[in-house]
Amino acid sequence: MQSRTSNLNVHAKEFFPASENFLLSPRDEATHQLEIWNFSPKDRKLVLSLLYEWYSDRTLNAVVEQWENAGIAPSKNQKEYIKILCYNVEGWGTRALEAIDLVYKIQASICIFTEVGELWNTCRLPHFNTFYQKGTNKNGGVCIAVGKHLKATRIEINIPNTVVIDIAGLSEPIRIIGIYWPTSQQRDLDEILPYVVDGTILSGDFNATVKEWNSPITDRRGAHVKEWINESNLDYIPLTSNSSKRSLRNIDLSFSNMSTISSEALFFGTSDHWSIMLSCENIFFDTNSFCPHTNWKAFEAVITLLQTFWMREQKKNSADEWYKQYIRFIAAVKNRVTHRKERDKYKPLLPAYIIEKLREIRKVRN
Repeated sequence: MQSRTSNLNVHAKEFFPASENFLLSPRDEATHQLEIWNFSPKDRKLVLSLLYEWYSDRTLNAVVEQWENAGIAPSKNQKEYIKILCYNVEGWGTRALEAIDLVYKIQASICIFTEVGELWNTCRLPHFNTFYQKGTNKNGGVCIAVGKHLKATRIEINIPNTVVIDIAGLSEPIRIIGIYWPTSQQRDLDEILPYVVDGTILSGDFNATVKEWNSPITDRRGAHVKEWINESNLDYIPLTSNSSKRSLRNIDLSFSNMSTISSEALFFGTSDHWSIMLSCENIFFDTNSFCPHTNWKAFEAVITLLQTFWMREQKKNSADEWYKQYIRFIAAVKNRVTHRKERDKYKPLLPAYIIEKLREIRKVRN
């Protein structure tokens, strides 16, 4: 007896029920899908512009090449002069937020934090590499933080309260030495003398006063520091004010064997020390004033809507050839949905309400 299925062709093409949009063109069906996804008018307009370009009567290579070249314009590089923040935080754990806010407010690329304490690692400075050296007690310790747009190399030393960092990626390389010298402890400054090279900036809390360096008197430690600085061929970088809040003393000192470096006291923070900004007028790095903003929602939509095409292409080409074309297509789509926007000079890292709370605390403590 012949079965009902004996006349069926086993080699027939696959059959799928037609969708409700079987009368729509691929472009119209994609447009309909965007409406179902409830895209915003702005996102829908961007995706549709890509679909119109895709379904135009051009070759695959022509469309992809157009997307690869979209938005490409001569980059406008600008020189950013180096700013170094020096701040005795008297405990990083309690002043990390205000220090981070200050770093981004003045656009510092390098930071020297002294007396950071044991909680130095509780709140890391975003987009910076941080180098720490413990102190001789729980309240000491020094951190140097370097922006990730610069290359920082640590010079390994075994001296408490001292960090030495070489920095490249600038118009000329520099060496940063950050130190903290507690009041009641002895220190041999000659230990760091071998690390003083051309292009060195030495800064930190010396707890030493020198009359010629904006303090009322020269104390015993100050006389020793001044003599050592002269022998080391370093020059004092004058500060616009004293660094201590509790007295007229200037105990946070900076030195260098480079010229055109200025030092400014920033009347900011809840520590007993004013923060200090060093500005290097002849040392800079190049930066692009525009940063990319990618519409990832539009990117995902285009990849999804055109996935059927690429599934069919898999059957036409070798795996290697298909892969090369597909990754080129993905990169081109990303470039097409990316626009360049001029970056803000200062964008607060912290929410506005936290910054306001910090200001209130500073008013109370100061």
